[in-house]
Amino acid sequence: MKNIFTNILDLIFPPSCKTCGKVMRGERKVCFCRECWDSIRKIKDPFCLYCGKQLILSDDHFCADCSVRRLSFVDNRSSGVYEGVLKEALHEFKYKGKKSLGKYLGEFMVACIRENGGWNDIDLIIPVPISDSKREKREYNQTEILAEYLGAEFKIPVIKNVLIRSKDTLAQYKLSKEQRFKNISGAFNVKYTEKIKWASVLLVDDLFTSGATADECSKTLLGAGASQIRVFTLARGL
Repeated sequence: MKNIFTNILDLIFPPSCKTCGKVMRGERKVCFCRECWDSIRKIKDPFCLYCGKQLILSDDHFCADCSVRRLSFVDNRSSGVYEGVLKEALHEFKYKGKKSLGKYLGEFMVACIRENGGWNDIDLIIPVPISDSKREKREYNQTEILAEYLGAEFKIPVIKNVLIRSKDTLAQYKLSKEQRFKNISGAFNVKYTEKIKWASVLLVDDLFTSGATADECSKTLLGAGASQIRVFTLARGL
């Protein structure tokens, strides 16, 4: 009934694309027209083999940061560049209650895995947890939705409520790179360690910037007995 009512409203008051403003009729991705959605820049070779950052020169294997620094995970892969439509879509998904965008963002992540090759050594998927206050405000954890979509598509178990947020922290985007690592330190804990003992884990998050969150989650999981951590994120900051 809700879908019928929504379709009727769309006919009378057709929605416009959040990016270009064009009135949308027919196929669309919740609040974006097909043309704008297809303009999302995927991360393709060459990219940093460690953090997944898009590179310019094809003979480079690592970005400047990763040439001198290593974190606790094996590697990170990201689906798209955090700009334009993808940035707007992630904002709508996280902060504006557009939960239905999770399906399309999940499909985007799956397509990128299929294009660039995936992993054959993953035992389980763990989403990065958010604080109880954020979950209460949003009514969902956007990262869990992405993880569940990936798990269903690739037949890999998704384990929630094992990696937990043990304390609230300042918003990472307000901080410098060095401050982000300090701010997130000690923010996670593991329950039910037997569920991850010796497991190869794919850690899923929505955004990779400095790598501080992925690093802290990875250290926590490894300390609880996981064998290795790979990271997969929807978007990668430039």
